[in-house]
Amino acid sequence: MSTKICPASGKKLPEEIKWIKIGYKQIPKKIFDRYGAKPFEIMEKRMRKPDGSVWNNISWKEAKKEAKKMGYRLPTINEMLVLLDFYKMKYPKNSVCHQSFLGISELSCDEEICFEWVDAPVACSRSGYWGNGNNGGAFTLRLSWDASYRDSCMGFRCAR
Repeated sequence: MSTKICPASGKKLPEEIKWIKIGYKQIPKKIFDRYGAKPFEIMEKRMRKPDGSVWNNISWKEAKKEAKKMGYRLPTINEMLVLLDFYKMKYPKNSVCHQSFLGISELSCDEEICFEWVDAPVACSRSGYWGNGNNGGAFTLRLSWDASYRDSCMGFRCAR
């Protein structure tokens, strides 16, 4: 297998990015319409560094920039709301410990890198819980961090 190089940045891309299709076969169209979203593809796993480790300790601004360099983007808040809405239909009691949903893996709050950036008008991340006891399940959305915030538990995945 040959090494893939990002044409924009010249960096080595992670091997074999697997994309999960999220469309009307997986989620009813009325849920997409509710949030003004269209079918999309999302990475099965979080973005990896060339050595295979999860790319973490990255700010929202940096994650957006890196995704764009590779020809991708961060998932939008509208897309995350579609996933959240459908997730809540499937799991009315919610769970912060689900490892995967619709083929998207590494969702659990038990993961070492448990937060990932989402594209929105302001910095937004997806995770499994809020830490104050409120539980939105695997698709809780946080709006409380600054765009330059970085932490070892912060990562990202791309969409297209």
